Amino acid sequence: MRNQPKKYKRIAKKMKNFDSGIRTSVVVAILISLNFAIFAHMFGMDVLELLNPKRYTDNSANVNATMMEEKIRDMTKGYPIEEMAQYISREDEQVAAFLVSIAKKESNWGKRSPKLNGKDCYNYWGFRQKREKMGTGGHTCFDNPREAVKVVANRIEELIENGVDNPADMIVWKCGSSCQTHSEVAVKKWINDVDLYYKRFYN
Repeated sequence: MRNQPKKYKRIAKKMKNFDSGIRTSVVVAILISLNFAIFAHMFGMDVLELLNPKRYTDNSANVNATMMEEKIRDMTKGYPIEEMAQYISREDEQVAAFLVSIAKKESNWGKRSPKLNGKDCYNYWGFRQKREKMGTGGHTCFDNPREAVKVVANRIEELIENGVDNPADMIVWKCGSSCQTHSEVAVKKWINDVDLYYKRFYN
């Protein structure tokens, strides 16, 4: 019984040290959090976004899209299709390569394109699909560049999924189901011209 007070003192001392350790850990955690928040604020970042793993995947995709957009703008500078660079760059890399290369062959990147009542149809790919608005030459008319890119990109994506995944096979874009009404020279030139720009984006 005499040793009991000493025992309690030892326990009390341990509890005091334990509480002190917890307080120190809490203070350190708060300081780290504050520094993290200050860093995020300095660079205009959201703390929750920084802690989100998906952010880094998204950022990687954004970086690739930005690089693709710059590449498209540099190559098509001064041509009407330059306005579509931001939309083309958001598509799959191979789809984007076809969008740029086919447009170069079919319209010289928009310098020869269908019109409706004197206005641009934003159809730089010789795309034909029956719609309410149809331009010269029986070509589809789009309301704006974003719509044009999305519709044509979807069609190219469908072709790729069905095995049309290189410029030689993509000749169906020009000929349809058969190239019998086109000369061999014209067919080869279409493939070679599309291939030239396709390989600058996807190889």
